[in-house]
Amino acid sequence: MRPQSSIVLLALAAGLTGAACTDLLVEDPKGFTTTDTFYKTGADLNSATLAIYNAIRGLQGFGNWPNLELASDQARADSREPNATTKSGDPIAWDASFGQTGGYWNVMYSVITRANLVLGNGPGIATSNQTMKDYNLAEAKFFRAYAYLWLTKLYDAVPLLLSSEEQANPRPARTPVEEVHQAVIQDLSDAVAALPAAWPGTDGYGLPTQGRVTKAAAQMALTDLYLWRSSFMSTNEWQLASAWADSVIRSPISGLNDNYFATFATTNKGNREMILVIPNTGKDGRTSSPWQLFYYPRDWGIDAWGGWGLIHPTNWFYNSYLPGDYRREVGTGISAQAGYLSGGCSGGGQCVATFGDGPMPWKYRKTDNGASWPLGDVDAPLYRYAEALLMYAEAQNELGNSGVAVQYLNMVRARARKGTGAENRAEPHDYGTAGESIDVLSVRDAIYMERAWELAFEAKRWFDLVRRDNLPGQAGYWRNSLVAHDPNFDPNANPPRLPPPEHKKRFPIPQAQITANPSLTQNPGY
Repeated sequence: MRPQSSIVLLALAAGLTGAACTDLLVEDPKGFTTTDTFYKTGADLNSATLAIYNAIRGLQGFGNWPNLELASDQARADSREPNATTKSGDPIAWDASFGQTGGYWNVMYSVITRANLVLGNGPGIATSNQTMKDYNLAEAKFFRAYAYLWLTKLYDAVPLLLSSEEQANPRPARTPVEEVHQAVIQDLSDAVAALPAAWPGTDGYGLPTQGRVTKAAAQMALTDLYLWRSSFMSTNEWQLASAWADSVIRSPISGLNDNYFATFATTNKGNREMILVIPNTGKDGRTSSPWQLFYYPRDWGIDAWGGWGLIHPTNWFYNSYLPGDYRREVGTGISAQAGYLSGGCSGGGQCVATFGDGPMPWKYRKTDNGASWPLGDVDAPLYRYAEALLMYAEAQNELGNSGVAVQYLNMVRARARKGTGAENRAEPHDYGTAGESIDVLSVRDAIYMERAWELAFEAKRWFDLVRRDNLPGQAGYWRNSLVAHDPNFDPNANPPRLPPPEHKKRFPIPQAQITANPSLTQNPGY
């Protein structure tokens, strides 16, 4: 969903509800309840495609977005959060019936259901707008593939259902990950071939196209897939990861912004760095999300001008930034252009000298600074151009081309150290210029740390901890990082806070799904 470019049980027989979309990619098509009375025209198909976008919005929900953050070593819950041990993934206390790990299953199978309806009914529709029909089918393939990519990264093997008929099976079994991934590769390859590099102003039916998926989004998803396979699954497909990342980097319509924080600003929607986002307009409950309020200071009060203050950086992460890193700047008050807030006044005039539970991330800020809580117009970033640079650097490094990797790593590091774009500023600690060793292991360390800083609070760190744990010589990285960096785990505490068990790297299959479908098996350890 790139601006200007780019059930709940498995047996759910989805009947979509909703009409041609009048708000930005978030309303279900109205006026039909069965496929027999719908899917007659190109406009019907386009409206049903927009319903897939509505389903993916569940990723930014109350549990799904912060759960991955809090489970990592990068973020911790506010000590005053009443649901910290019952709702969040902060202490990784979940099991198959407890916590919010099942939300991803529900969201992604809803996406798959809607995509299968489009792909099953769309080819037979006669329309004068063949280009738009092709785009719609490519969008559906992208989202089906993207959903299965998420599912396998969280749960490993999951039922592969590629049609509405297959979804009607009340007891589908789990499909081997390799088979699921081959289906993902096919869908994404088709999407790359058919999606536009950039969308026109309208979609051919008079509806806005801002926020719809593009060729670059599918290329990023393929890069993501091959990085995951090469690291977590040890398939050594780094060359494919490198090639797909390079295809994004070479796009003439994508690039880094001079200002890191401007990338996320609501006044800068549609900027060239955002490749895939969940768009939010803030108009009403169906066109907005309160997800960014997880980062609003609790000290300002849970009111019209306040926030939940759920997520704080861990002390390790907050203190880890290299000197001169613009992303580490600390400000006060709602107008601060800074990486973190340490205190200050809200838009409603509620002032706190220093936040009671430490600094808050401040890269996401609503246009109205919380006046219309809980409505929000901050887009949720899923893929950015900066990540393409870091993905390419990682793949090149693992291929043994550490010198090339450093060049792309330094592109991100340089932007992080020049703030608003000031020229001729020395870049501290750049590999190759400050005497550091250029070898695979040291550059790998630098790339993963740069990913933590650059993609902070974008729900990436958990996956990085898990997949690096499977690289050669890196066994224990996941657990060791949590024990060293996350205050939830301290074997020396009294009483000891024990390290997380190994099986928690994989999420449990939701117990409600197993109860409804005994053909499903549980992941080991749960």
